[in-house]
Amino acid sequence: MSALSVKPIPTLIHYTRSFEYMMVMKLQSVKLIPTRNWRNKNFDLVVERDKNRKKSQQRVDERIHYMWFNYLKLCLNLEEINYSVKKKGARGKVLAKTEVKVNKHIYKNWDLNDLYTMNFSEWYKDPKHKKLFTEGGFKPLRGARYHSLVKRFNVFIEYYNGMNREFYGRGDISQEMQVCSDIIEKFQKERFDQLKKKDPRMILKDIKKDGKVVGVEYQYRNVCNTLVKKDVKICGKEILSCCQGEFPKSG
Repeated sequence: MSALSVKPIPTLIHYTRSFEYMMVMKLQSVKLIPTRNWRNKNFDLVVERDKNRKKSQQRVDERIHYMWFNYLKLCLNLEEINYSVKKKGARGKVLAKTEVKVNKHIYKNWDLNDLYTMNFSEWYKDPKHKKLFTEGGFKPLRGARYHSLVKRFNVFIEYYNGMNREFYGRGDISQEMQVCSDIIEKFQKERFDQLKKKDPRMILKDIKKDGKVVGVEYQYRNVCNTLVKKDVKICGKEILSCCQGEFPKSG
């Protein structure tokens, strides 16, 4: 299988990756979504800035439009490589496959031929494109969460490319386990850490010093491959939904 030409939205950690992995990333054209490179690394300040951004409904809407744009580019890339979203049952048995195919009629006013080579800012500054979300019937479904969408988008691409490149294992860990571990602990660590406190899958463990509780450590209940594969599964459903002009997904 060929690697996805859509690149995940990068986190800062991408710039410190090994040369070997950077060579793999050159095969992609759809980019990862980056975390913000704040000059001031104070975590509380970053959280406050994010809260202030959410006070503007226009800014909130534009971020979801940005994700819709990126998901659609991913859909186009997946269609090019004849990718199908698999529905799996017990023990990973494939029950059905749904081909990724963008409904060109629904997206006829999105200028799909140009969209694939443009970034969001270039595309969105065209008034006719911006109006698609107000007058063109493309309204994001309620409950869309920007950070969760970004995480799943990045994880999907990282997982696909990781599972479709040569693997030089040590014999004590499978390719899937290594790929999932790298996604959580290295490549998308910032994204997972960002959402930890809101994740119901977390176990809270007191951090003690000299017999006193000085903090809280967040640990996942499930092993890394379970967490990653769940994100990949949800993203697959969002991709199929996006193909039909609905985003992120209903029900």
